[in-house]
Amino acid sequence: MLVHRRAQGLSRFPGRCDWLVGGAVAVGESYEEAAVRELGEERGRVFGVPVRFLFKFLCRGESGTYWLGAHEVVLGRGVFVPDPAEIDWCGWGEERELVAAVGHGGFVGDGGEALRRYPAG
Repeated sequence: MLVHRRAQGLSRFPGRCDWLVGGAVAVGESYEEAAVRELGEERGRVFGVPVRFLFKFLCRGESGTYWLGAHEVVLGRGVFVPDPAEIDWCGWGEERELVAAVGHGGFVGDGGEALRRYPAG
């Protein structure tokens, strides 16, 4: 799984790690369209990658309650060029490593909730 550390200059969760790429759904935009757009904005140069809907739940997150729609994208272990305004670092890890790391802090809590609901978990 691809994990990233959010840039220090962000207004929400600066410097914290996450495995989710996210953002708000625009008016008239579907969850799937938003997922593709956010993936391209935050991970860089991965437009046109198919996304698969996984689940949706009412997330009682750190910054409020909202509907979180989770999608899965399968990418190769190629080189990514993340937007430095969004991401300070990104790297690959096994799912079991991610599960262990999420429980030790430094991660956005909403990502931990989604990870617990992830089908493989």
